[in-house]
Amino acid sequence: MKKVFLAAAILCMAVAAYFGVTNKQTRDQEVVMRNEAVKEYGVTNNLLNTKKTELAEAKTNHQLAQDKRDQTSAELSALEQALKRQESTIAKSTEELAKIAIQQQEIDLAVKKLDGITSVVELIEKEKGLKDTLAEKQAAKAESDTKLAASTKMATAVETQVRTLEKNQIERAKTIALNGLEATVVAVNKNWGFVMVNAGMSLGVSGSSSLLVKRGEELIARLRIVTLAPDMVVADVVPDSIAKGARVMPGDKVIFEATN
Repeated sequence: MKKVFLAAAILCMAVAAYFGVTNKQTRDQEVVMRNEAVKEYGVTNNLLNTKKTELAEAKTNHQLAQDKRDQTSAELSALEQALKRQESTIAKSTEELAKIAIQQQEIDLAVKKLDGITSVVELIEKEKGLKDTLAEKQAAKAESDTKLAASTKMATAVETQVRTLEKNQIERAKTIALNGLEATVVAVNKNWGFVMVNAGMSLGVSGSSSLLVKRGEELIARLRIVTLAPDMVVADVVPDSIAKGARVMPGDKVIFEATN
């Protein structure tokens, strides 16, 4: 009987020792996995903070571009006003030249009808004065034409600059809108390993756009675009990017990495 109890005691001790070793191994594995997850979380959180900083800088650059465009538009408006004044001056000079030409014709007719040296001399002096005045008006008109040409050239250059700034501003606005866009995973195909996202070309997404999947404030995976439609993206999950223990699911949010 004692032998039976002794054998039972030895068996119980062996079983306890076995489960003790097994539990220790399991605990050690869990500690290693937890440490790796904490490390991965720190790296992902730093990446998220970097992207937030880049977004803030992009918004600042957008405001500077807007200020520059407003300044250039004001300069263009001033030049347009100057062009109108020059055109008014030229119109007045042209009208004066027409009046002087009529007076010249009248003098020529009067000279032909007059007899006597004195009258002819007086008319010649008057004609000479009118010719001098005509020459001055013509010189003024030529100067106004030169100024008008210079103003027109400058206005064209400024207008080109404004259009370039507007184009650049539109591109920056698209980039900023894309960087601040947050889409949603609407479907996940577990068999083929691809997901569908409700954002596409109509929102500025391109084939080179980089997509990050997040859940709450934690980034859990990176996506690579496979198919791009106006309102939808089909993308593969980059295998090495997914966080340990995580899986992309419908409802997860998708953000776009900052682009230049």
